[in-house]
Amino acid sequence: MFLTKEQQKMLDGEHGHAIAKLTHLIVKIGEVNGATRLIPIKNAQIAGVSYLTVGEPIFSFFNMLSEDNVKVSVPSWLNPAGMDMKKWKEMGIKNDFAEKQRRIIQQYQEMGIQTTLTCTPYLIGHKPKFGDHLAWSESSAVSIANAYYGARTNREGGPSSLASAIIGFTADYGLHKKENRVPRIVVDVKATINHFSDFSALGYWYGEKFHGIIPYFKSIKSANIDQVKMLGAAMAASGSVAHFHIAKHTPEAEKVDLSHISETVTFDESDKKQIYSHFNQIKERVNLVVIGCPHSSLEDVKLIDSSLGDKSIKEGIKFWVFSSQKLMQNDEAKKLLTNLEEKGVKIFADTCMVVSPVVRENYKNILTNSAKAAFYLTRDGTNKVSLLSLSEIIEGVSE
Repeated sequence: MFLTKEQQKMLDGEHGHAIAKLTHLIVKIGEVNGATRLIPIKNAQIAGVSYLTVGEPIFSFFNMLSEDNVKVSVPSWLNPAGMDMKKWKEMGIKNDFAEKQRRIIQQYQEMGIQTTLTCTPYLIGHKPKFGDHLAWSESSAVSIANAYYGARTNREGGPSSLASAIIGFTADYGLHKKENRVPRIVVDVKATINHFSDFSALGYWYGEKFHGIIPYFKSIKSANIDQVKMLGAAMAASGSVAHFHIAKHTPEAEKVDLSHISETVTFDESDKKQIYSHFNQIKERVNLVVIGCPHSSLEDVKLIDSSLGDKSIKEGIKFWVFSSQKLMQNDEAKKLLTNLEEKGVKIFADTCMVVSPVVRENYKNILTNSAKAAFYLTRDGTNKVSLLSLSEIIEGVSE
């Protein structure tokens, strides 16, 4: 790999032991993937935040970094933590977990990272620009950055995204290169795709069948950011698909090279029904509803409020919505939160049902409109989950 003089100095330890280790990590990742150079990044989105997922080893990693007092060199923000940083007791988080989670957040803060604690940074003002090179790590955020905004990022791990945030570079391979962003499969969407859960079912179906292969969707009539984030999140969860194109909707779709298409497949009503049937697992009383995987937008929250109307959530059922702290701080959002709280809906920020321990531990029968959430919550067999549209969920749990 060719390195500039400054990059070589970083690798050789002239900027400290920690910088050398981080540069070595990025160089080795690049060499394994055939990269011939490092490229500068505009910003980074860093996973590895919830104590549930990183555990005690994260503190050893932080100790190594703190020896040289390293700071990020580009704008950087964090993925969700394992709890709402303000309402963690209300969630049922234990004191020991909360203490360790706060330590993790503090360590990231000391490196200059913005503690956004969301998987949807693009909803709170951090929209990437077309062609920007990034080092993003949360799977759904990666797919949206690539597909919806036309930016360029591989799906980074927590350590590699942090390393890139600090040294300011990533390796030039994978989805950073134009030739690797072309679709291989055309998906003709024949099924009716109206609800967010329909987009999620489509994404889950594709990812499960065509792992890691970039698709080109056609016949999708509407594709706003909230619909596309459900599609991309489910594909990333079930099949590690980090990029996709939607005819007439995504920025690269009209000019992308289609000469590499190897087959055309159809997604019809029977395929959609099969995904809903797969996640139709609850045979007993529902304990919990979880919405916000990926994190809910303000429009999502408005839809929940309008769908409930004058109804309230039935006694004995908890209805949790996950979003970002920043998104919930404007005046309109605060009014919505007050109204929804009165109807039995709880809005939690900074975390989600996937990376918080309390959902798996305390609730066994869960409804959601997210195939990504359903996938992760059922992987170890602890929980039963049913995938439904938001309107179906509200009809069943309100009165």
